[in-house]
Formats: sequence, C-alpha cells, structure tokens
Amino acid sequence: MSLDDKDLSALIRTHATRHTAPDNLRAAIRTQTALADASRAAAAPKPARRRWLVLRWPAIPVSFAMGMLCMALLLPMWQRLSLDEPVDAELVAHHVRALRVGPLAEVASTDRHTVKPWFQGRLDYAPPVFDFATEGFPLIGGRIEHVRGIVVATLAYARHRHVVDVYVWPATAHSAPVRTVRNGFNIMHWSDGSMQYWIVSDLERSELEGFTQLWQQRAASQ
Repeated sequence: MSLDDKDLSALIRTHATRHTAPDNLRAAIRTQTALADASRAAAAPKPARRRWLVLRWPAIPVSFAMGMLCMALLLPMWQRLSLDEPVDAELVAHHVRALRVGPLAEVASTDRHTVKPWFQGRLDYAPPVFDFATEGFPLIGGRIEHVRGIVVATLAYARHRHVVDVYVWPATAHSAPVRTVRNGFNIMHWSDGSMQYWIVSDLERSELEGFTQLWQQRAASQ
C-alpha cells in the first residue's frame, strides 16, 4: 500500500517520537539559517544606485551613529566581563580543552632545542624552555594559547600519566609562588621579574611544588 504525502505526514504527527534538540544543534541551525538569509539577500537585485543615494542616504549617518553607540556601550561591558573572570579559570579551561580535543603540542618534541626555536616569529618574546626528563618530567612539546588578547607560550610536560601545562609570558613584577585550586586542578603562579609562570595540572600538590622548584632553580642558573 502506498501513502501519499498527506497520509505520511499524518502518521508522522501521530506516531513519531519527539526529542528536544540540544542547544548546540539549535545554535548550528540558527547559524546556517542566518547564512542562507545573508546569501539570499546578497543575491537579490539591488535598486539603481542614484535612487538609492537619494532615498537611503539620510539613513546611513543614523545607522552608523547607532552602531558606534552600541559598540561604545557593549565593548566596555565585554571587557569587564572578560577581565572579571579569574585568569586561573581561563588557563584551566585551556588545559582541559587541550586534554580533550588537543593539541597538547603544536610542536611535539622532547628536545628543547627544537621547541624553543619554534616560538620564533610566533611570539614577540623568547620563553625559557627546559627539559626535566632526568627528574621525571619529560618535555612533550609546545603550543600557542591566547589569554585575554595576549599570545602566550605554553609548554607541556608529562609526569607518569599526568600532563603539566606551563603558561609563560613577560612580567616585570617579582612574586613568590602561590598555589590555588580550581575545579580539582592544582595551579602554581609566580613571577621572576622577567616572566610570569602559571602551571596547571592534576598532579598532587607535593609533585607540582617539586616541579615548580625545579623550574625556578633551572631559570636562576641561566
């Protein structure tokens, strides 16, 4: 027995199972719909230029002014929301993303003489890169992260089955190591007057403090 479109639609409405679409699917559909609308608008015939200038010109300054006003109001709000978020939370998010979807290293090498030159041309500073393989923290490699508009060198180390991420960028201040905990991750932060360091890992506190001491000793000997 064949069904026409009307009968099929009735059966679907009566017997089909309904599921709520997840937020990411709805967002993707909205994005595709917006892109399709934009494509149709771009393909639509445009009025003659002279007529457009006569009829629409007065609206241009008003629209531009409204757009600038919205930017002036929203940009400080966005900056405040971004800056109010603790930097350690942002670094933990980068660490988790790298663990889940990668990459842990854009340049994968246990040789610091391979990793350190990789940052040349990608950063406007030269981050220190150390190898602690003999101390039980072999180098995995390096990658770039963007933290609050700053391009940050990120070094990944291994410790058994754990990953230790070291985020490095310039700082002129001096501060002793401070440990914090966020979402179960241990975080160490300090500055040596040249660079500031943020270390994120799920290592035990004593092991992360040991790694911090290794780093400080090696940096002081350079």
